[in-house]
Amino acid sequence: MDKRNVMENLKQFNLFADLSEKKLKTLREFVYWRTYKKGQFLFLEGDLRERIYLMLEGFVKLERVNQSGNLLYEDYVKQYSIFPYGGMFTDQRYNYSAEALTDVDVYYIPTAIFEDMLKANPKQLLSVVQQFSLILKLHEHRIQYITIPNAQDRVIQSLNYLRQDLGEQNGEEIVISCPLTTIGISKISGTSRETVSGVLNQLKKDHIITVSGKKIIIHDPTYFEEISI
Repeated sequence: MDKRNVMENLKQFNLFADLSEKKLKTLREFVYWRTYKKGQFLFLEGDLRERIYLMLEGFVKLERVNQSGNLLYEDYVKQYSIFPYGGMFTDQRYNYSAEALTDVDVYYIPTAIFEDMLKANPKQLLSVVQQFSLILKLHEHRIQYITIPNAQDRVIQSLNYLRQDLGEQNGEEIVISCPLTTIGISKISGTSRETVSGVLNQLKKDHIITVSGKKIIIHDPTYFEEISI
């Protein structure tokens, strides 16, 4: 990917795909390119909400913890996603931290410029509202499966969430390229690392998934569709 070809790269994002060349050229003046190494923070909870990021390559983890270090919120950002949506038009500071899970390339746009652009373009604003709706639906499902008493079922529902949120279609299979760990999945599912490992091993034995390097390859997506709550 040529990071210098800003206009072509912006078209890869649904929010900008239908913008005219004139509007893209205007927007280009406010787009900045940055790289972050694995483990670096793009922003911390409480920092001024000065930038809206556009993911070009890599994965970012969004996380919020309380003063005791207990996890309150965790989510992931993949290629061609815009973040953070939380706090749009309302908050002055970020509500969570963003850490690079891999080396990442991003564009960022000053928040004031981004929000003014949405206010002036009803079609783009509608696109953001629709994305809010999709995020809300996914998180509603997360709240539902966290209350499931059976720990193994919570892990399977967590994998289903990750399939929907991060999975990319590859023929009849779905590939999750985000470098997830058993500890990360255990935090999402509210279970132990041992429980996650046990479920993953069983799914591998049943030929439903393969874990190859840092990728999870789902051979039978219908399995998760049928157990979806």
